[in-house]
Amino acid sequence: MLTFGEAPDPDVAADMVLIRVELVSIEAIDLVKLALYRRGLVEVPGCGVVGCQASGTIVAVGTEVSRFSVGDRVVAYHGCGSHAELFAAPEASTWHLPDGLDPGIGAAAPFTLAATHDTLNARGRLQAGETILINHVTSSLGIIALQLALAAGARVIGIARDPFCHERLRKIGLVDMLSAGRDDVIAGCLELTEGRGVDFVFDVSAGERFAQLARLVVPGGRYAALSATGMLTDIGYGMDGAAPELHRLTIMPAAPMRDPEVHAQVARMLERIAGGDLLLPIEHEFALCEAAEAYEFILGGRPFGHVVMRP
Repeated sequence: MLTFGEAPDPDVAADMVLIRVELVSIEAIDLVKLALYRRGLVEVPGCGVVGCQASGTIVAVGTEVSRFSVGDRVVAYHGCGSHAELFAAPEASTWHLPDGLDPGIGAAAPFTLAATHDTLNARGRLQAGETILINHVTSSLGIIALQLALAAGARVIGIARDPFCHERLRKIGLVDMLSAGRDDVIAGCLELTEGRGVDFVFDVSAGERFAQLARLVVPGGRYAALSATGMLTDIGYGMDGAAPELHRLTIMPAAPMRDPEVHAQVARMLERIAGGDLLLPIEHEFALCEAAEAYEFILGGRPFGHVVMRP
């Protein structure tokens, strides 16, 4: 259960920055961790503050920090601590906000950008001419995946929980859409692909629809879903134990967010968002004291893009 209250100021190690938070982003990994906290499978952080990503202004820097100064506008990622007024994060997983970029969009960007890009490209190797099915296409991960897949020359089929989002999706470039709960997804997807199926499923869930959606993947295709543990578990799946018929991926960055290559990729994509080349919509803003309501709003499945909170 999420509660709102007082917490001590975070410690700032030599390689960390201290940020006065302007906007907190609720990430997919936060939702996964919350489920694990509730089930007692993972311990709540010792500081008592959850959350991994936020934007704001640096108010202090560690003695080893060289790329940032007090007063810089940044977005940062860390394993815990973002759901607060002050957030300490490593310099290696902190980014300058490009000029003109809305801090709410900036707060929502790094994990979503890294996880989507690396799942589709670094590990999934999505190719031009392939067909990808995106489940929960109206999520922030789904919206970024849609844009990256179209840019790669792939055909995209999207599954949305809310049919009223279809017009907004069309404006981003999605043509083929199915509505969860209204359409027969299997039949609809097979009809759209003339019975062939898809090369890639990008399932923005913990894989609860795996048994259904995996039936649509062609032999040798890929199925990516959020991990129930937050760990990378790329495994092959084959009915006869021979050559894998289905390659399973976890929707996560290919390397830790501190990795220099991941950092550089996120920085490039932040510039693309600032320049209008990528769309990352913010659906709703809550107060930080309304964190429980914000999480329930997301779990209801209706947001078109990200949800952020303001301390």
